[in-house]
Amino acid sequence: MKRLLTFLLSLTCIISIYMMTAYAGELNLPMAGAERVFSSMPVNYVYEPELWSGSAMDTSEDTQEEDTQGGTDQTEEAGEETAEDSELTSEQTPEQTSEQTENTETSETSEVTEESASAGGSVVVNNRIVCIDAGHQAKGDSSKEPIGPGATETKAKVASGTTGTVTGVPEYQLTLDVALKLQAELESRGYKVVMCRTTHNVNISNSERAAIANNAGAGAFLRLHGNGSSSSSVAGAEALAPSTANPYCASIAPASQTLSKCVLDGMCAASGAANRGVKIYDNMSGINWSKVPVTIIEMGYMTNPAEDQAMQDSAYQTKLAKGMADGVDKYFGL
Repeated sequence: MKRLLTFLLSLTCIISIYMMTAYAGELNLPMAGAERVFSSMPVNYVYEPELWSGSAMDTSEDTQEEDTQGGTDQTEEAGEETAEDSELTSEQTPEQTSEQTENTETSETSEVTEESASAGGSVVVNNRIVCIDAGHQAKGDSSKEPIGPGATETKAKVASGTTGTVTGVPEYQLTLDVALKLQAELESRGYKVVMCRTTHNVNISNSERAAIANNAGAGAFLRLHGNGSSSSSVAGAEALAPSTANPYCASIAPASQTLSKCVLDGMCAASGAANRGVKIYDNMSGINWSKVPVTIIEMGYMTNPAEDQAMQDSAYQTKLAKGMADGVDKYFGL
């Protein structure tokens, strides 16, 4: 009897172990520790921009155009921080950018649809509409706004801008003078032009300026600025564009980089200004809120005596405007 009980007990244990193993296999339970659980997790589930509510970029270029322009605020050092890794010069255009924007340079003039997944859906853009933002305004607005859709990082809504060291002309006046000439030039070429401002006494934040371009369905958004440096010897023109890793407007980055290069090259060719290339920044509010191809054009250094005086010459301003218009034509393949 004792042997029978021992046999039945052993049989029961064997059956129990068998059933537990089968049940675990059916549920795919881990049998070899935590490493098996982690190895089964998808390795590509790392970063989805739409799941993040804050700024995913650690940008150190906080002395650029929108938040600190004024005298020596926008320094040469800030402009050079990304030159090695992200500058697009006439000789060095990233292969990725040229491939991704091949379809942008087209001679078609019909409406096209551009997707902007990170900035709130799709926007229908028309490549005969150009939006021009004359940077700054008579009085800056230091109240804060997010640097991009859903961002926790904030910046001043609009800075007061810099001033010509020789002429004493404020940046907001220079940008509007050239913007009006650019408007006339583009309209003479058949473009419809939307202006963010035509007077100085306005209060339009950088995100609101981007909204004007978005609502217009602009095929190109040109934001005009004058540059500044702590060194009076620094001169030349450059353009700013977002990176393809921008957490707010990555979908328009390739087109924006191409637009920047076309407009900058055209302007430098027409005016003779030194071409400092396209710089990549992801902390510019007016860029991050844009859903259409956008560029910031730094027309020259107002802290350089010769360049400051040149930019106040009406004939030189006309050259800047015509050169930018040539760049817009090239961008649209016209």
